[in-house]
This record gives sequence, structure tokens and C-alpha cells, in this order.
Amino acid sequence: MKKISINYFFAGVLLLLGVAGCKDEDFENGKIQSVDNQGHDQNMISTAVTATSSSEFIAYSVDASTTESEIQLIPVVLTAKGTASQDIHVKFVPALDSLESYNTAHKTAYIMPGGEGTPAFTLLDDGVATIPKGSSVGYLKIKTVTNDYFGDDQYAFAYKIESVQESGYSISGNHNFGIAAVIPKNDYDGLYLYGPGKIERFTAGTPNTNDPLQGDFESLDDAPLVTTGKYSLLFKPIWADNSGGVGGIDGTTITVDPVAQADGKHLVTMSSTSNATLHNIPGEFNDYDPATKTFRLAFTWGAVNKRNLWTQLKFKEPR
Repeated sequence: MKKISINYFFAGVLLLLGVAGCKDEDFENGKIQSVDNQGHDQNMISTAVTATSSSEFIAYSVDASTTESEIQLIPVVLTAKGTASQDIHVKFVPALDSLESYNTAHKTAYIMPGGEGTPAFTLLDDGVATIPKGSSVGYLKIKTVTNDYFGDDQYAFAYKIESVQESGYSISGNHNFGIAAVIPKNDYDGLYLYGPGKIERFTAGTPNTNDPLQGDFESLDDAPLVTTGKYSLLFKPIWADNSGGVGGIDGTTITVDPVAQADGKHLVTMSSTSNATLHNIPGEFNDYDPATKTFRLAFTWGAVNKRNLWTQLKFKEPR
């Protein structure tokens, strides 16, 4: 058995809401709330599919493998002033009702693996996630063959916290379950060269001046485009001065039309799961060229404080 490298994302609608960088250090460095608003230690056990979101859906984009791999499926977190003073053992059980509710609310059709005709998996440690002494996070883990998830159906695991073995801990009433989908990487997934391009920013309808975040750029940090569906990818725009990610448009999504145009290129639709104003700039290029593995993007968002972004993304290498 080997442990695979995975990428995780959280969702509130359809597949994904946005990037979630859910690494152990996110929990350890206080990005989660550790005390209540009166400053009292909570000693609360909860699921937290990301360190900064209330969503209880997570999706893992994976490479196909014919050997068994271990996946850290659902994070479980100790919300307290300090780290765990002892190993904390948290028992999970299936939550098919939560998966059914998610499918109904978001018009998805995820199937829980393990039944006839679905991928086989082993729930490790009998469904017990351990938060180690000195840490704040543990994981419900499985082992499975990821190649089995490459098909027409979409699969997700739904589990909820049943109990905590040690005394002195309470289970969150709101964040006590998690849904984790396993999504094969699509044909566009990869690391892309970012640029050249241009960003425009407006304040109260007037173009900004002397604004380092806007302007022409030749090359920014490489852009990972990450699978969120068969034809959709998550993209994180960066400001023109390469100073960091653009705020307010989390969940920026590139959706590729699978039907090629007469020139062989595929039209692209831009959207954001967190900002409904984000859309293609009419009359500008938004397409994907499979011959060169290059995206041309032109999109806008905002009303009074409008922003426009044009860029090229050219495939560099697999993620």
C-alpha cells in the first residue's frame, strides 16, 4: 500500500466552492477558532474539511492508480486553547442521510462506495480517527484503488462522529459530519505558465491610477488548474504585481465546452462559486486550444468597483 498525494477543495454548491489548503499547519497555527467569544476553552471535537470554511464537503482530485493507496479522508479537529494533552480517539459511522441531503440540495448524484458495483475500500482503524497528543487534527482514513473511480459515476464518502473515547470532550452540534468525494483528474488538470496578461481595476466606476495590483504582466507564478468536474477546473487569479491571490472571487472556475468549434478550439465559460458577478467579457477570447494546451481567458467581476482580467495559461507539466 502506498500513500498518494491529493489535492483538496471544499464546496457549497455543485462540486466545489474553492481552494482550501487544508494542511495540518492550518489547524495548528490558529486559523480555526480555538475559544468561544467569551474566551472560554471549548474542548470541542468537530469535523473541518477546511481550516477556514464552514462547508462540510471536500473533494479530492486524484491520479489513477491500480495499487491500493491511503487517503486521509475527513479531518477531525480539537477546538481548544492548546493542542491535545493525550491521544483522542474519535469514532466515525456512515452518514448516508447527509449524502442524500447533499445530493438533493446541490442536484448531484454521488454514490457511497462499498456497495455492489462500486469501488471497494477499507476503512482504516475501524473508523476511528486519532488526534495525536500534541496536535489538533486527525483524519478518518481509507485505503482504496483510485483507478476504480474513473468512470461515469461520481463517488463520495459520508461519515459522522458517533463518539469520543476519552472523557471531557464535546461533539460539535453543527460540524459533526463530512462528505468526501474522490474525483479523477480531468484532461486539463495541470500546472500552467501564467501570462502574459492584464488587469484593470475601477473604484466607483473610475479607473484606478498608480495602482500596483493592476496593469500589464508578462509572467506570474505558475497556476495550478485543479479538477472540479469532468470539464471544470479551479483557478486562482493573482494580482499583476505577483503579490498574491485576488480576493473576493474564491472558487473561480474554468468550464470547458466539450464540443470543439470549427477551428478545433473549445469555448470556455468563467464563473465563481463565491461571486455571482464574475463572467466572460463579451466579445473577448475565452477558449482552450488542445493543440497547444493553452487557455485564453477574459473575464470581469464587480459592479461599481469593477475588475477586468485578461490572461493566457499554457500547460507546463502535470501537478
